[in-house]
Amino acid sequence: MDLENKEQVESGLSLVDIFNIIKASWIMITISTMLIGLVTVFYVFNFVEDQYRSTSEVLLQLPVTGGQIDSNTLLNSQRLLDTASQFARSPHIVDQLQDPEYKNLFTNPAHVVLLDSLTTRTIINNISVSSSNTSFILRLSYVSSDGNFAQVMTSVLTTILIENDIDMFRGAFIELSPASAPVDDSPSRILFIVVGLMLGGIVGIGLAFIKHLFNNSYMNKEQLEQGTGIQVIGVIPNFEMKESKKK
Repeated sequence: MDLENKEQVESGLSLVDIFNIIKASWIMITISTMLIGLVTVFYVFNFVEDQYRSTSEVLLQLPVTGGQIDSNTLLNSQRLLDTASQFARSPHIVDQLQDPEYKNLFTNPAHVVLLDSLTTRTIINNISVSSSNTSFILRLSYVSSDGNFAQVMTSVLTTILIENDIDMFRGAFIELSPASAPVDDSPSRILFIVVGLMLGGIVGIGLAFIKHLFNNSYMNKEQLEQGTGIQVIGVIPNFEMKESKKK
């Protein structure tokens, strides 16, 4: 039979089917995109705080043995630099912020209250230390929603680092530049909104395909033939009736 010799129609969705599903559900996709986009805008402008960063620069002095600098010394010094970067963010440094000697450096009472409200882990998460493989300079930064507090924290942390009591690093740090004026380091609100709109579109398209998944109707005659095993001998086309004007 000719029907038996026909090629089997794939059960998967073609690009045309995907386009038709999206086209048929464009209203739902648009509503989903706009709804999640509006929620994102509301969240961004009400709950995402501005962030400010202050940075200081500290030089790690190169340990020299016998007045000579060789490749072995440079290698060990680079390892020391990596250790110093982690040391600058360690609880040993951060916990000293509660020492009266250093806490008195916070002259603003509001900053003292803010400091007391922060946990050690939160402070460490707001500290960043960067270094370069070509120099022995550490850049210590602190980020906060209060720009002045960020600058004071950077200054005090730098002081604690320089005055540390660890034998390995005692007298090893020299301040090159004080804590800088706070600069805006806020997350991009536009990026948040774009991601929200994209997420809304993806959710809308996902709902459209879920709706199609639970739809047991056939979209074309090939699917009808494959689903029922009966050959379609005729298709009624769609056409519009024009009403004749009565005289």
